[in-house]
Parts: sequence; C-alpha cells; structure tokens
Amino acid sequence: MMTNRRFRKPSAWRLLLLLLPLVVLLSMSSRRLPDEVMLHITPLHQGAPLPDGFYIYQRLNERGIAIKSITPENDSIIVRLSSPEQSGAAREILSTALPYAIVIAQRSNGTSPVTRS
Repeated sequence: MMTNRRFRKPSAWRLLLLLLPLVVLLSMSSRRLPDEVMLHITPLHQGAPLPDGFYIYQRLNERGIAIKSITPENDSIIVRLSSPEQSGAAREILSTALPYAIVIAQRSNGTSPVTRS
C-alpha cells in the first residue's frame, strides 16, 4: 500500500506555522512579568553571624512587606520579594534591624544593584 508523500513528511512551512503562535505567546508573557527584586544580606565583617530567616521574615512581615522566599547562601541570605515596589522599604527595614549587615537590593536578571546600605 502506498502512502501519500504529503502525509509522511510535514513541510517546514507547516511546522513553522504551527510553532509560530507558541513562540509569540511565550515572548509576550515574559515581557509582562515584572522584574523580581531580591535583597542580598551579608555580614559587615567576615565571619560575623547573621540572623536566621525567621527573624528576617518577622521584621518584614510586621511592616507589611510580602516575601516570596528567604534562602541562606554561603555566608549571606537572599530574600526574594513578592512586590518589586516594596524593595526600598524592605531594604530600609532590614538596614535598621540588622545594623551589622550590608543589604543590597538588586534585580534578579543580573543587572547592577538598585540601592545600597
């Protein structure tokens, strides 16, 4: 039984037309997502202790700052915020609550720091 050549190998144009809407949707959805801001907390002096994540959570939560995650990383703590607009307030709160730490706010896409304390 002979098979029709048209059904055995889809043409490249047909494949491109099927994938084009998917590519357009993915590119549009990534533009709508706001930049994620994270706070990088390091001790002022090497070897100095940092508080645990729960202490940081309490300080930010009592002031209404929404937190996505708090992660220890080497000798630092990374705090990801739910709202990029709250990064300035969160940095100020943590700078006051942690006088022996450096708090740097930066965007997650790898750009330079937003603010320093």
